[in-house]
Amino acid sequence: MDVRPSRTRPPSESALPFRGTSSDDLDRRQRRGVSRLNRPADVATTTSIPLLSERQKRERDFYREYARRHTDEDVDFDPVLGREQRPWNPYWAHFQVVRSLFTNSRQRLLDFGCGAGTASMCYAKVGYRVHGFDICDDNVSSCYGKAERYGFGERVEFSVQVAESLEYPSRHFDVVAGIDILHHVDIAAAIREVHRVLKPAGVAVFREFVEVPVFDALRASWLVTRFYPKGASFGHHRTHDERKLDADDLGMIRSVFPRCEITRFNLLQRFRKLWPIASSNGPSTLEKIDQRIFRIAPVLQRFGGDVLMVLRKE
Repeated sequence: MDVRPSRTRPPSESALPFRGTSSDDLDRRQRRGVSRLNRPADVATTTSIPLLSERQKRERDFYREYARRHTDEDVDFDPVLGREQRPWNPYWAHFQVVRSLFTNSRQRLLDFGCGAGTASMCYAKVGYRVHGFDICDDNVSSCYGKAERYGFGERVEFSVQVAESLEYPSRHFDVVAGIDILHHVDIAAAIREVHRVLKPAGVAVFREFVEVPVFDALRASWLVTRFYPKGASFGHHRTHDERKLDADDLGMIRSVFPRCEITRFNLLQRFRKLWPIASSNGPSTLEKIDQRIFRIAPVLQRFGGDVLMVLRKE
């Protein structure tokens, strides 16, 4: 069981915004430059998350090492530019939904578990005022580096936080967006925080991995793991404690967000390593086939291993 971090900390002008801070006060402080936590010079010295659980420490340490091994790459803005649509791909579909929710440049979006900031730059490109958090201080530094590189410094704010106990005010964000993050955290605690920080009628959009018992049992078999080992891997971007969402997790999410739309992906695409022509960097043939199969036979959607969840707060 995860230990939720204590919110007790010495008062400071550079402290994380706390729950009693109004949204307008927070924005004014950031415009004045008072809330400067986790600007690159501050990340290593002023950030302290007390009482991390052992799982959270392993996640943080993994991503510190991952950041050391992987230099920043160029951000691909194609998914948010609108010149091309790939509705069969869950990542492109995620960005398409986030783009469709944008109405004006005053909207606040929370990048939930922002990592090194690639998605944050895409959200800023759409026009949102982007806030992001990550458990890894090195990731936060990378976020600010990307923001400076792409000219989004005035539209972004990043901090070191944990998903299960956010320091943002309640009812603060128009949109919460997350890519491959919930399977790294205490899902129930994180989803309650998502609901808390969303404004009424706000929307959360998550792309996640989910269990498909028949395929996951095959994946865990001795024969398959002999050729495709499981476990933590920097090469495959897989941490020690991550796990796919299961039926109970999806049920819990629906209990917090009754207005929950789930779209499935990844039926044949999971076998892409066995079909080299499907492993190119361009649009995936198998993903297109999966979409057609799901349209023709909706009953097969339960075998899709990736989901796009659109959660609407009532």
